[in-house]
Amino acid sequence: MSKRIGKYKVGGKEQALSAIDGAVISGNLSGINNLTTTGTNSFSGATDFGVLQHRQKVTQLVDLGGSGGALTALTQADSGTQFLVPPLTGGVHTIALPAPSAALVGWHVRFTAVGTLAQILKVQTDTGATKIITNEPDGNGDVTVTVNSNEFHMLAAAEKGCSFSITMISATAAIAFMVHDLTPGIAANTDEFVDA
Repeated sequence: MSKRIGKYKVGGKEQALSAIDGAVISGNLSGINNLTTTGTNSFSGATDFGVLQHRQKVTQLVDLGGSGGALTALTQADSGTQFLVPPLTGGVHTIALPAPSAALVGWHVRFTAVGTLAQILKVQTDTGATKIITNEPDGNGDVTVTVNSNEFHMLAAAEKGCSFSITMISATAAIAFMVHDLTPGIAANTDEFVDA
């Protein structure tokens, strides 16, 4: 008895080969372009996604020429992104962090100055209850640990190469984010970062 795959009538042998009806695809798929799947996909063994597996997401921020933000609120899709921060004009630029949640634990981004900022860039939590843990360099070889900040700033004096990472370490608001891997652009390691 013939059956249909889409608009085509097929016999039992063809149906057994149909991935739509549950057949397992094996071998090489060379020559197939624009392969689309839906639902959950599982891969076993070595999986090579080509050049993209070695690249970090990089986004160049745009100076908006004034206060009010260099970027809209960060989302789950931004995790793993290296944000390149150009010199800024017109006042403080604010970037909103996502709200803490179990689904986002491990979410992380990095900000790197590509020139002297000239204005403050600050990352800010969603509410006053959401806190950032920081280890801020003092410029004398020591750090100041803060566990109750709502913002972390890259200051106007920050020079090319100055950078920091921020990671969501918990879904609990009081210990949600941690700033880490601070890299100075100024030799004395001062006047580039501050928590608030």
